[in-house]
Amino acid sequence: MKIITLAIFVILDAVAASPCSSKCCFGLCASGAANGTVGQITDGQNRVGGPLPPAQFCITGSSITDAQGRGCLVTCKLLLSLWQSPTSAKENFNDRRIITDVRLIVGVTQWQCDLNQPPIGGFTIGDAGQLAYNGSSTFFECQTGEDDEANIYTTPAGNTNCLPITLIADRCGPESN
Repeated sequence: MKIITLAIFVILDAVAASPCSSKCCFGLCASGAANGTVGQITDGQNRVGGPLPPAQFCITGSSITDAQGRGCLVTCKLLLSLWQSPTSAKENFNDRRIITDVRLIVGVTQWQCDLNQPPIGGFTIGDAGQLAYNGSSTFFECQTGEDDEANIYTTPAGNTNCLPITLIADRCGPESN
């Protein structure tokens, strides 16, 4: 019985020390349409370019936090489209209209780190240090119009000038995270 109990503790200790649960901290550089270090503005938006100092991030499993402990996430853009049928004078009693088509469009967009928000999963750091989100290492820099800074997105953001970039971590490859 003592041998079995000891074996269970050894196994549990090995699982607790597995690399999947370890924390690894890193900085990021952008390569592609925009080159340079990734910084943050005070509200946690991650940006490339401009005079921002380099930001530091930590990955635990597949979730990222920043140096201030804010959870990093990818925002969602939500668009709800309703189409109302035309009404005739007879159908216009009390101005009731019939909604005949509802469309909900959700697009994943900006990567940022928010206060009091849990980090989302889905991030990995590949062999060459490239950061990926849900398997894609292509991000987009979208110009803000402020100090030559660009926000970082996982998909191009609407009508903004967005171009592809790759984000490279200065440490924390697959053997580390």
